[in-house]
Amino acid sequence: MIPRPRTVCDIRTLPTKDALRAWAREHGARVRWMGATLDGGEVWGATRGVVTRVCVTAPDGRPHPAVWRSPLEP
Repeated sequence: MIPRPRTVCDIRTLPTKDALRAWAREHGARVRWMGATLDGGEVWGATRGVVTRVCVTAPDGRPHPAVWRSPLEP
């Protein structure tokens, strides 16, 4: 018997925060701030099981700390 391939992590980018909110609402997930980019944009994401959808907003001029947190570790 051949083992079935298993998805471990599925991360994809959506074009806008509204698209992310719609995806989260459809899948019963919560949108949360995941961090900032080095140029000042914000990364927002929603996770349901092994599926994560993210969007990156344009820089807003506010400084954000350059801290990386793994989405795979609690």
